Amino acid sequence: MSVTSTSHSESLDDDSLHDLVRDALGKISLSANELDAFIASLSSRHRNVVRVRREVAPESLPFPTTPVPWYSLGYRCESTESRPSKELAYAAGDYYVQDAGSLLALAALQADHPVALKNQTVCDLCAAPGGKATAILESLESSGFLLANEPIRSRVPALLHNLSRTGSDRFAISQLDPDDLAKQLTGCFDVVVVDAPCSGQALLSRKRQSISALSGHQIEHSASRQQRILSAATRLLRPCGKLVYSTCTFAAAENEAQIDGLLGSHDFTAESIPSLQPYASPITPGCYRLWPHQHDCAGSFAASLIQGEASWSAKTFRNNKPFKTTVELDQWFTDSGQVHRYFGSDSSLYAIPIDAPVWVERVAKLGPEIAHRTGKVWKPAHAAALQRGTLLRSRQTLDVDHETAAQYLSGAPIPCPSRGWTVVQYHGRPLGWVKGDRGLGKNHLPTASRFTQLSPPR
Repeated sequence: MSVTSTSHSESLDDDSLHDLVRDALGKISLSANELDAFIASLSSRHRNVVRVRREVAPESLPFPTTPVPWYSLGYRCESTESRPSKELAYAAGDYYVQDAGSLLALAALQADHPVALKNQTVCDLCAAPGGKATAILESLESSGFLLANEPIRSRVPALLHNLSRTGSDRFAISQLDPDDLAKQLTGCFDVVVVDAPCSGQALLSRKRQSISALSGHQIEHSASRQQRILSAATRLLRPCGKLVYSTCTFAAAENEAQIDGLLGSHDFTAESIPSLQPYASPITPGCYRLWPHQHDCAGSFAASLIQGEASWSAKTFRNNKPFKTTVELDQWFTDSGQVHRYFGSDSSLYAIPIDAPVWVERVAKLGPEIAHRTGKVWKPAHAAALQRGTLLRSRQTLDVDHETAAQYLSGAPIPCPSRGWTVVQYHGRPLGWVKGDRGLGKNHLPTASRFTQLSPPR
């Protein structure tokens, strides 16, 4: 999600602040006591929660938890002494750490339901840094496909890193303006997710936004940009497709008003989600809100709409010419090459399932990296080591205990009886590559993927 940032702050007396907040909320009306509580909560920091993989049992986590009410795969760490991001389970990809409010959009998408996204082609239109995209990708499992679009180039590396950590190969990353993407892929998606750039009022508690996020100018500017993005999103959808819209702000002009506009000018109907009724907006059906003073999170907004019969026809595409690669993949993998399609550059090679949509290579800049080149030498990519549940298989694996896994994740070499490239695993979960020689495995873990000071086993 992109956020409009500001560099200045303002000092306001209580009456002026209350007036500013009331104006920012617009049609959303709070009682005097609730308004006081809401304003006070904007300066309170809320602890992140963990979003687990579907196959991970919460009782197996290395800290006590309680469920997040609005999302069945979300859990709060109940130990103030535990740091979920310092656990080996996190390094091994068992869960993702994020604000509880960001799970509302996933709940509107019903991404925690086992079959909700089965065989679906999904576009996350404003995808970085990947909190929602990674959940979508994990929900797809062995079917469907995700196009994660991020127009801001500086945000793409974090997105690719997070998507690769899921171990899935059913994604690609594009870097197009939403309108340009809609022109190329009209009517190609079953689901479009728009986590829209916004005034970011929920970020006040994290000191990542200033009081000017509440200003009328900021709200108006964000609302105008959101309308343009939503116009593109509607054209990306197939008939009867689903649009999920979310923000991390409280202004009705950026939230319910955007949905009212779609309901009034397009063939959309609001989707009612029974499990989210406790969080229903008081002014627009199909809209849901979380508040920092009520729900122990930074706050968020989400809505789910179903499109009727679109007035445009879906684009059609011819099959792509096979991408030719000279990289000898069978030295690292047992994959026969008949189950993947490849694309890439002189320095990176990406592999997607053979059943991925035919248009992927037309818009993709990045994807599941399988190999990269250093100088004149091709090496297996870190992302390829992390794949799980895919048809890509490394020729050699090495299972290690907690102590050795922690040593490996710090970037140090570890004992390795095998020669050549080997994937290090902890309880069957892949961590990365070593290159074994004479009983020692040279560590090939990227710096960005290293973890230091991991918590000891409990």
